Amino acid sequence: MEQMARPTLIHELRPFQLNFTMRIRVSRIWRPQRFQSEIYDGLHNILTDERGDMVHAKIDESDYPHVLNKMEQGRIYDISHFNTSKIQGRYKVVNHEVQLRFNELTKFEPVEHGAPPIPEYSFHLLEFNQLGLNPKPQTLLIDVYGCIKSVIPEHQVLIKDTNKMEPKCEVVMENLRREDLRITLWGDVARKFDLETIRASPSPVLAVVTSLRITQFQEQITTTATNHSCVFINPEIQQAQEYRAEFSRPGDKVKILPPPPNRQTPEQVKEKTTISVSELHTLDPDSYTNQSVCCIASIRRFSLHSGWWYKACGTGTCYRQLTEDKDTNDLKCSHHGIQIPVPWYKVHMIIYDRNNQATVLIMGKEAEQLFGISCADLLKKELYGTELIVLEEMQKTADQTYLFELKFNMNNELFVRNIFPTHQASASLTQQEPTTTTPDRFLYQKKRNIEGSSRTVSLSESEKKLKSEEQIKHRTTVLPSSTMVLRSKELFEIFQYLPQ
Repeated sequence: MEQMARPTLIHELRPFQLNFTMRIRVSRIWRPQRFQSEIYDGLHNILTDERGDMVHAKIDESDYPHVLNKMEQGRIYDISHFNTSKIQGRYKVVNHEVQLRFNELTKFEPVEHGAPPIPEYSFHLLEFNQLGLNPKPQTLLIDVYGCIKSVIPEHQVLIKDTNKMEPKCEVVMENLRREDLRITLWGDVARKFDLETIRASPSPVLAVVTSLRITQFQEQITTTATNHSCVFINPEIQQAQEYRAEFSRPGDKVKILPPPPNRQTPEQVKEKTTISVSELHTLDPDSYTNQSVCCIASIRRFSLHSGWWYKACGTGTCYRQLTEDKDTNDLKCSHHGIQIPVPWYKVHMIIYDRNNQATVLIMGKEAEQLFGISCADLLKKELYGTELIVLEEMQKTADQTYLFELKFNMNNELFVRNIFPTHQASASLTQQEPTTTTPDRFLYQKKRNIEGSSRTVSLSESEKKLKSEEQIKHRTTVLPSSTMVLRSKELFEIFQYLPQ
């Protein structure tokens, strides 16, 4: 019998090689679906050799039906008849420059006996406190391990860039130091999240979530799944025993939290019957506790008599206002205890149509979408600019026409739940209230603002101040400095939490 040549090891691989054999374990198999698409991107594998090194292999979607049943996750194979290439794309799943390319002719010979010990699982695990340490742009996707503490099951959310609904699932994990990490799963990864296995598993439920992208949201590090992400429930890895000992308390059982109410798509909102601004004043809040109304109106001005932001809970999902502990001066959330505050919009806005006007509340992400600037960034502008700069930013939206989805809050105030530009409304209202800025132009300007540009970037400070004063005078808005303008001490207090 002809003796097989020594298998090539993963660390010996180079791009654009042919005609060699490898002995590997198939540690991971997945078939990613492109985000916001029904198109699949082939069959992907993570392969591990006797040294514990990993390499990413791919089978093109055209070869997928012919290779699907040739290998199984967890088994060891001698593989041949394949080639290598360079990793393509922005992110790497493993820390190797080479990708193996399999096809219909690739041979997979199972190794039943005499195989060297190859780890069953291979991950690129990082501790939670290591996630934000690298100042360079992320190129290597990371894996995390921990105890699952809570899950918000799959639910549909509106992606505002595309106006389409997309599945989303949220998982909170803890490490041995009892530090939390929030992981957001999207698309096909959210759909395939095995909630039933988690429900059926005894406590604690430990998991590895792979191929995560590190993001920063509201000044906190979070991780977001990519289409390469996989979830392993209770894998037998080295850390498992220590985690089971730590998370053996009754309170470590996984909490399944209710998903948020379904947000409607713009098409669904527009199909609703709209009411006039005058009719908003006839609504009984008790009769509209669980339902929203739609109204086409323009923005007249903003009233900042009670401020325009507050210190919110920094968990990433709860935005309740924090209160100060009288004894310790710590800022506390009524649901999550001591928290680092997050600046969060809360602005009273006057809207109008041909016959009437009304005051509504716009908060959080809806206000950020409207103004094209985060609350934290606007706070910085106020700190380093004049006291008029906040209103100047907001008044850029004056006289623009939108479709507002409105709902009553606990204080019987109407607040903006959704906001969409509308050409039809703009055409009808501008006959009475002329304006030179269209909704399309507004969205373009908002996008430029988000990317760091500004319509007034070339103006001098004196010109900016003059323009602000003229605009405010035109809108007949009074700035009560005692209530609206934050004192320097308050600004510096919150500024310490903002990114520099």
